[in-house]
Amino acid sequence: MHLITESNYSEAVDAIRDILMTYVELTNYSGFGHSADIHVRFDPLKFIDAETDNDRVFYVDMDLLRTGSAIVVLCAVFDTWLEGEHARATPAQKLALENGRFGRFPDIETTLKEALARGAMRWEDSWFDDAVQPIYRTYVLGYFRRLAESDRA
Repeated sequence: MHLITESNYSEAVDAIRDILMTYVELTNYSGFGHSADIHVRFDPLKFIDAETDNDRVFYVDMDLLRTGSAIVVLCAVFDTWLEGEHARATPAQKLALENGRFGRFPDIETTLKEALARGAMRWEDSWFDDAVQPIYRTYVLGYFRRLAESDRA
């Protein structure tokens, strides 16, 4: 687990910028699509279960940081499937799954585990496409919906 402090919070802010760019790319696809994570410059595993050392790190939306990091990992695994009909994860991503680091996101965790267990999936098999759509609607569209519905005036 990574600890975000007043002295290192800027790296988390930079990660959120990348996450927001990924969310925009996902909406351009109306869901998951090839290279939606093209703007990602950070290691999502660093922030998937990050914590803060106090409440004074108010520039960081921790929910968006953690959720977006999980979405970025899912994007990467989805890309491997699109590029060769075989879902793959890096050793670090597999270890994070095994160690329960995706526990805050049981739907993402379950989808990743199932995709990796299936391995080879023909594109005609819509399972992966179907499995990520509710995740997209819940987290990505849900984030933008909350922004649109907030009344901060």
